[in-house]
Amino acid sequence: MAIIPNCAATRHIHFTLNGSGPAELIPPSLDDWPQLDYDPTVGARRVNLDGISRDEIASWQPGDRLLLSGKLLTGRDAAHQRIVTMLNRGEPLPPGVDLTNRFIYYVGPVDPVRDEVVGPAGPTTATRMDKFTEQMLSETGLIGMVGKAERGPAAIEAIQRHGAVYLMAIGGAAYLVAKAIKSSRLIAFEDLGMEAIREFEVVDMPVTVAVDSRGESVHKTGPRKWQERIGIIPVVAA
Repeated sequence: MAIIPNCAATRHIHFTLNGSGPAELIPPSLDDWPQLDYDPTVGARRVNLDGISRDEIASWQPGDRLLLSGKLLTGRDAAHQRIVTMLNRGEPLPPGVDLTNRFIYYVGPVDPVRDEVVGPAGPTTATRMDKFTEQMLSETGLIGMVGKAERGPAAIEAIQRHGAVYLMAIGGAAYLVAKAIKSSRLIAFEDLGMEAIREFEVVDMPVTVAVDSRGESVHKTGPRKWQERIGIIPVVAA
């Protein structure tokens, strides 16, 4: 028997039930992992989301590391579908959902416990929002998106056409991302639960430029650079 939670990565837990009682799963010791010193500020550029402009984002390039601070809206599949439906009907968006010169984070945060502002708040896969990207950029004034994984050709073309950007947050590190979120308030679509639109106040949230305003994608430039490096590294057969 296996429990397999899937979200890009697959993790397996194998155990056998023989009728003698519950399976006892011994957690691995934290001593099995190396001690790492992580400082996201090294080599990163600080960005004030509350004063961001198209001129500023036009200077970013694929692979640039940024630290976001300021107000960041959230929204993923269900919220995007509802926004697009309202736009198609000619209806105004709810109060507070003004996306002009704003960034949206593709996330559905877990409910907070104890003194947490939010629970784990890692990015969801951005590809699922590709079908909404052209309309979101052309009709709402949105200039930036934050998620994980690559974007498809149609989304990249829309990003280039409208001079927007797509940033990648750290996938698989939802708790660490949440530590950059200092406040959270509900903005719209409360009935969507974790997929409701919220406004986060973030401080030094680490992201990487994945698609710049010219449509250059790090998922293309990155492999190309590594191919160039590998080509000059001597390979010695064992």
